[in-house]
Amino acid sequence: MPQTSRNTQLFALRRPPPETVELCGCAYRLVRVFKHDFFAATCLYETAGPADSPRVVVKFGRTQPFCALPMAWYGRLLRRHEEGIYAALGGVAGVPRWVGRVGETGFAIEYVDAVPLDHLDAPPSGFFDRLLDLVGKIHARGVAYCDANKRSNILVAADGRAFLVDYQIAFRRRDELPWPLRPLLAAAVRYMQRKDLYHFYKHKRRLAPADLSPAEAALSRRRGLLHTLHRKLTDPYRALRRRFLRRQYRSGLLESPTADREDHPQPEKRNWRGD
Repeated sequence: MPQTSRNTQLFALRRPPPETVELCGCAYRLVRVFKHDFFAATCLYETAGPADSPRVVVKFGRTQPFCALPMAWYGRLLRRHEEGIYAALGGVAGVPRWVGRVGETGFAIEYVDAVPLDHLDAPPSGFFDRLLDLVGKIHARGVAYCDANKRSNILVAADGRAFLVDYQIAFRRRDELPWPLRPLLAAAVRYMQRKDLYHFYKHKRRLAPADLSPAEAALSRRRGLLHTLHRKLTDPYRALRRRFLRRQYRSGLLESPTADREDHPQPEKRNWRGD
């Protein structure tokens, strides 16, 4: 099948990311692509030269048009958004350090030598206590993580430390905003912080049930009315999207432009790949 017939517009980049990037005065070489979806391509780069961060993760926001509509503005918007979140969380152990901007829509953070939680059958003992301590520190900075449902965003280091990555849909309290935006946003942040805890306790109930207290077990099942309504409204869309992607994939039309560099397991794609 000709390459032109492939549905690459479902991915953030039309072509593979650059083989080298310049960052903080050092040249970094592309090693692998962790993930490439509609919004961004997340890649590992490393340098042989002297650098504070010899290995970095570069996230390239979307530049490819979608249905003939330009989308690079969206990639730049997402970069500004995540840059603000990383600035708000600067110095929190368990949040990777911001390194700098890359190109039109990309940015780099320090590489964390850890494994995504969805790659493990069970995390090490006490991991969820450390994870919830990290979540508490993030919440104390006025940030709601908002993507706690994905185990792939939770990293487990060899020594049992917890890390959280991908702040694309996180949002934060903005005390500089005028009334009534300031209290409305603060209320939304508090609500989403409660949803963060619900998801983390849910993961703990499923992966470390022996460590779950009765109070945590109750919180892990307290979905709430708005959350339940959201699930009922979005479940049909997710099912339809999954069927579409599965059909595209099985027909050979859906292929990432970086497929040959994606040697990192991506369990979240199993739903439509049928692996």
